[in-house]
Amino acid sequence: MKATRWYGKHDVRVEDVPDPSISAERDAIIRITSTAICGSDLHLYDGYIPTMEEGDILGHEFMGVVEEVGKPNGLKRGDRVVIPFQISCGQCHYCGRMETALCDQSNPEGLKKMQKLYGQGAAGLFGYSHMYGGYPGGQAEFVRVPYADFSAFKIPEGLTDEQVLFLTDIFPTGFMAAENCNIEPGQTVAVWDAGPSDSSRFEAPFCWVPAG
Repeated sequence: MKATRWYGKHDVRVEDVPDPSISAERDAIIRITSTAICGSDLHLYDGYIPTMEEGDILGHEFMGVVEEVGKPNGLKRGDRVVIPFQISCGQCHYCGRMETALCDQSNPEGLKKMQKLYGQGAAGLFGYSHMYGGYPGGQAEFVRVPYADFSAFKIPEGLTDEQVLFLTDIFPTGFMAAENCNIEPGQTVAVWDAGPSDSSRFEAPFCWVPAG
C-alpha cells in the first residue's frame, strides 16, 4: 500500500509499505476512504515533536471501511467507521471514567517517556511519535486500529465522508473548548484558528460565532 512517511524536518514522502495485519484479537483493519491533514501535523513537519523515527506513517484524522477483524466484536467487513485520534482500550480506570485521553493500556511504553518529559502520561495516538505509542497513522490506504470494538464508531446510513470526517479530531476539539468555556445562549465568542488549508470552505482564520 502507499502511505505518507516522516523522514525528518520538512521531509515527508509518499512510499510503498507493507499492508498492516491483525496482531491482537481486538484489532480491525480499515481501508481508508477519507483522511485529512491536521494543524498538529505541522508540529511533526516542523520537527517539534520528539521521538519521531524515520519512516513513521503519519495521519490521525481518518475514516473508512472495515476489511478484517481479529475476533467477532460487533464490527464486520463492510462497516463504515470513523476513528478518533486517540487510542483507548475502554476497560482501564480512565476509560471507565470516559477520560479516554489518559488510557493507560494503549501506550504503556510511551507513558514512561511522557511522564519524564511532561510529568503526565497519555493514551496512544495514531501517527504521532513513539512517545504516543508509535502507532502507524491513517494517511495511508489501510490502517490497523487497536481496540476497534471500543474505538471504531459505525457511521449511520446516509452520511457522507465529508459530513463525518471531522469527528476524528477537529470537531471534538472545538466542542470541548466551547464546553470548557461554559458558553451560554446569547453570548458571542471570537474564534481564532489554524485549521485546514481549505479554510474558505471549512474554517476561517478568524470569525465571530454567535453562541445562541
